[in-house]
Amino acid sequence: MEPEAAKVVRLVDAAMAEIADPSLAQALRACLVSPARVLLRWDYGHPHPEFAEPCYPAFIVAVLGETRTGIAYSEYGFGPGAPWGLVWLDRLGYGMDSGWYRTLEGAFRESMLWDEPPPPGYEVD
Repeated sequence: MEPEAAKVVRLVDAAMAEIADPSLAQALRACLVSPARVLLRWDYGHPHPEFAEPCYPAFIVAVLGETRTGIAYSEYGFGPGAPWGLVWLDRLGYGMDSGWYRTLEGAFRESMLWDEPPPPGYEVD
C-alpha cells in the first residue's frame, strides 16, 4: 500500500471510531473499500500551481451500493476544512461545497444510502 493510502486508512479508522451510532457505523463499514487514489476535477479556478490541470488528488474510501456514488477523502478542493465528500463515481469531480463534510459520518448521513433521522441535536457538518 502506498504511503498516502496508508495515511487515509488511519484517517478512516479514526473517523469510524468517532461514530457513536452502531447501526450507522455498521452500514458505513459495509461500504468501505481500500483507498483508491483518483483525480477529482475542480471547477472553481485553478488555485494549485503544482498541478498541470484543475484536477487534484483524492481517495475513494467508500462505494455506496448501486447509487453510483462514493465517499472521497481529499486535502485539496474543499479540504482541509471539509475533506470528506460525496462524489459521483462515473464523473469524478469535487462538485459543490454542499457535498463536502468535516467528518466521514456527516458525509455518510447525507448520502443516498442513509435515510434514518439524525439523533437529537445533530447538525450536518
